[in-house]
Amino acid sequence: MQRRNLDAYLGLIVSTWTLSVILIYAKYGLTQTSLYSNDQDVHLGILNYYLPQEGVIFRFEQIIAQRYLVSLPVYYLSKLGLNGILLFKFQQLIYLILIYRFGRRFLERNSVRVQWWHLVFFCGPIMIFMSTLALRDLAIGFFALLLVLEQKPTTRICGLIGTFLLRPHLAVALLIGYIVSQIYRYIRPKFYLVSIFFLTIAIYWFGTISYFLGSTIQTGTPIGNPIKVFTQYKFARMAANMLGIQFLTLDESVVDASTLTLFLSRLIFIDTWLIPALFLVYLVQQSKHFTHLRIQIYFAFIFFYGLTSQTNWNSSRQNIPFLISMGLLAVAGIESRRQTKKVSLVS
Repeated sequence: MQRRNLDAYLGLIVSTWTLSVILIYAKYGLTQTSLYSNDQDVHLGILNYYLPQEGVIFRFEQIIAQRYLVSLPVYYLSKLGLNGILLFKFQQLIYLILIYRFGRRFLERNSVRVQWWHLVFFCGPIMIFMSTLALRDLAIGFFALLLVLEQKPTTRICGLIGTFLLRPHLAVALLIGYIVSQIYRYIRPKFYLVSIFFLTIAIYWFGTISYFLGSTIQTGTPIGNPIKVFTQYKFARMAANMLGIQFLTLDESVVDASTLTLFLSRLIFIDTWLIPALFLVYLVQQSKHFTHLRIQIYFAFIFFYGLTSQTNWNSSRQNIPFLISMGLLAVAGIESRRQTKKVSLVS
């Protein structure tokens, strides 16, 4: 695909974002922050109440709790008279464009000629939708992308810092995944799939324990015990979470929409289930260049799920940072396989 056609897709993203933001405001008005996630109300509270009353306090707890990395730019720009919610949404759009640019760079660096359908795997419908909301998920996704797929150590460190400041437990999960991937890189287990299976159980269990360790470190409360770790429900929830259908395992107190509505939404947000499904297909097939990266993302996800399995919070948007890297690695796997077949035919 020619570069100008790819940039036309970027123009389509910006046009879709503009129209969607206008329509959201036209339908919901001042209550637009209640759409999809009340985390938008959290950002509104930080912007309109916490920062004006408490001021900018550069202490570790405040930097993370008040999400300074995304809230401070909006706070200072809002002083110029710009709408805070619109600024949060515009910030999400900027991060989506950065994901687009860096995602393309990763694919081109790995000799992949980017085509339009590739973009569905890292800048698809769910990413565009997220950019229309006053959230932080695309910012987290961008920094996670830097940490996992960039080559320069300084860039990866920036990714680690950004991820940690916005979602500390995700940064820890990605580090756990990195450690496991390095072990695989050097040991190269003889029984690859068997080792994946047993290590999945071990990393999941470690994640459940780490939830209480983290709570103790953060609040000073006594270490608790994981609840119902090895149950059919927990493993069903893990599979549903991986495939973007975790709403099937949650009750009405967590999910407002009907099951039918959520299933139909997957026809639009096809990337929520297509990306992890293809990623798993290529995970079980070892390759020379990408296996260690797939291992990192997979076990980071498993550890992260171990943490969230001890809570009722299990939103699809928590998967966004994983989906971006999974999608890019899936594309790399598809194109690598196609190139291998071409070489075989020529030979």
